[in-house]
Amino acid sequence: MYFGLKVYVEDKRLKGLRDHLKTKIPDQDVEKIMKSYEKLGDIIILSIPKEHYNLRDFIGKSFYESYKCQTVLEKGHILGEFRIPYYKKIIGGDFVTIHKENGILYKMDLSKVMFSPGNVAERIRMANVSSSDELIVDMFSGIGYFTLPLAKYGKSKVWALEKNPDSYSFLLENINLNRVSDRVTPLNIDCLDFSSDFEADRIVLGYFSNDEKFLLKALDLVKKGGVLHYHNTVSEKSEHIFKKNVESTLLKKDRDIEPLYYRKIKKYSPGVWHVVFDFKAH
Repeated sequence: MYFGLKVYVEDKRLKGLRDHLKTKIPDQDVEKIMKSYEKLGDIIILSIPKEHYNLRDFIGKSFYESYKCQTVLEKGHILGEFRIPYYKKIIGGDFVTIHKENGILYKMDLSKVMFSPGNVAERIRMANVSSSDELIVDMFSGIGYFTLPLAKYGKSKVWALEKNPDSYSFLLENINLNRVSDRVTPLNIDCLDFSSDFEADRIVLGYFSNDEKFLLKALDLVKKGGVLHYHNTVSEKSEHIFKKNVESTLLKKDRDIEPLYYRKIKKYSPGVWHVVFDFKAH
C-alpha cells in the first residue's frame, strides 16, 4: 500500500513539473529535459538545452520547488586525472549529499568527486560477482563505487586503493556508513605503488587510460586464473582492436586470456563507449 502511494505521489509530482515547464517550453523540449536530469541524494543535476538557456533559472527553480531538494546544479565537465566534476549551481545550498542505491549509501561532495548514475547497472552487477573467500584489489576505488557492493554483498575482503585525498576521505566515511570496515582495507595510495604479500583473486580497474602500465600492474597482483574487470573507453569502430591490445598486454607477462564478459555500459562521447571487459588471466 505504501509503495503504491509513493509511486502515485511521484507520478503526480512529475506531471505537475512537466505542466509547469510547458508554460514556457515546448512539449518536445520538456521531454528532453525530463529524460536527461539526474538525481543524486538531495541534489538534482540538469542538462539545460542551449535554445532555452535564457530559462535556466526558471527550469532550475521548477525542479527545486517540485522535489523540495537541497540543490539544483547544471551539468558541466569532468576533467583531470582525478575526474573532478565542474557543475554550476543554479539554486540551493550544499554540494554534499548521501545517495542511496541498491541498499548502499554513497556520501559525496559533487564539487570535488564524481558519481555517474549511468553506471548503476555495473555497480549492481558487482554486488553479485564475488564470494566471501575472495581477496580483491580495487585499484581505483574512488568513494567506493565498486568496493562497497563487493564488500557488502559479496562479503569479500577488498583492498581499496585511492590516490585522490578528497575521494579517499569520502571512501572512509562510506566504509563506516555501510558497516564494512571489517572487510575493506582502504589505502590513500597510487595503485602503482601498492605491493602485497598475497595474490588477488580479483582485480577491478575502473579508471580510463590507454597507458598499459595499469593493466601490467594488475597482472602482477592477480593470481593465475584470477579475474580482472577492466574498464576503458572504446571507439565503436575499434572494439576488436581493443580486445587484441588487452591480449597483447597479457602476453608481455606470459599470461593467457580467457574472455568472460564484455558490455557497453554507456555512451561516453559521440562514437565512443564506456565498456567493461571481464577476463581470466591464466
